[in-house]
Amino acid sequence: MKKMISLLVCVLPVLAAAQDFDTFLSAVERYNSGYLAEKYNVDIAEANAEAARVFNDPELSVEYGDNQDRKLMMGRNLDVGLSYNFSLANVRKARISVAQSEEAVTRALVADYFRNLRYEAMAAWAAAWEARELLSLRESTAKSMASIASSDSLRAAVGEIGTVDARQSAVEARTLRGEMLMAQADYKNALTALSVLAGGMTFRDIDAAGLAVPTMDLPPELLADLAMDRRADLKAALLSKTLSEKNLALAKAELGPEIGLNLGYSYNTEVRNEIAPAPQFNGVTVGLSIPLKFSSANKGTRRAAEKAVLQADAAYEEACRQIGAEVRMAWASYQAALETAQACSDAMLQDAADILESRRQAYLQGDSSLLDYLLAVRVYNDTSESCIGAKSALFTAWAELLRAVGSASLAE
Repeated sequence: MKKMISLLVCVLPVLAAAQDFDTFLSAVERYNSGYLAEKYNVDIAEANAEAARVFNDPELSVEYGDNQDRKLMMGRNLDVGLSYNFSLANVRKARISVAQSEEAVTRALVADYFRNLRYEAMAAWAAAWEARELLSLRESTAKSMASIASSDSLRAAVGEIGTVDARQSAVEARTLRGEMLMAQADYKNALTALSVLAGGMTFRDIDAAGLAVPTMDLPPELLADLAMDRRADLKAALLSKTLSEKNLALAKAELGPEIGLNLGYSYNTEVRNEIAPAPQFNGVTVGLSIPLKFSSANKGTRRAAEKAVLQADAAYEEACRQIGAEVRMAWASYQAALETAQACSDAMLQDAADILESRRQAYLQGDSSLLDYLLAVRVYNDTSESCIGAKSALFTAWAELLRAVGSASLAE
């Protein structure tokens, strides 16, 4: 029992912390399965860079010969040889350089993966917050309409209102309840999406605080310059240019001459043949082999590497233009979302709520019709939904702007 209590004490703070936006982003970075899988690419690239440092293996050969020693007594011999091949163009150095460039590109691509993942997490949080606020709105209006329908049922029974009004209020109450149930499902689904992004962390609710969007007065030109410095995908494109150049250098090195050094030792027993006797002796051989690389006449590999360099240059230029366009579009969307959100003031929402309550009281007192009250309900719901959606859209637009610039904060 004590162990169970201790476990609950440890788990409950985690569940509470998961409701906070900053803790959610931290959980995404630490536990997101896709991101963890991507980071293994860095480990693989590091291992490949280490493997590229290996030297060529020398070759050891052992030969035993019997020159019909039993019949002709021509003796026996044992030969041991050691050979090693190396390239005069230093292929190993070129291969190491390629592996290091591949590792750098991989790191940039993993960073770019997290850039997009962070945006996805922020957008999912905005969607969950919007679903939570809409659920709260649906619950409030459904509860109010249920109270009206119950009151109308009693009023119709004593003849204060007609049965048509009572039946219509009951229909509206059921309709609003259905909308509330759909809102509950939407919120649960939004929490499930957060759980998936956070690596399976349980979310029962999220922080009810508003979506904080800091003020930003930087012009799009400056934001584009920041993006050129911070975008991981642009760094990957630039590093890909370097990688293609290193691959070209490797292709040239592999076409270079190779040299083989050979060292041999031979032990020969005594030849006791009467016609051609010979004493026991030891022999040492040193040799040099130069492969005739007729394959170097085929320049296909080199031409492919040269075209890859041109392709990487074009891809980098396209990435620069694309990033500039993304920043400008994200900035325009953010400005539009900001103006829309600013139009939804607390005073406007309070006015809609006051009008709704006035219509409700007037209807209960018999000074207003049911249609007037239902119209006030729809106006209040539409106004509240618009403002909730505007705040969510502003936060999502801010997240898109951060993604376009390539950083978690423009104050970095």
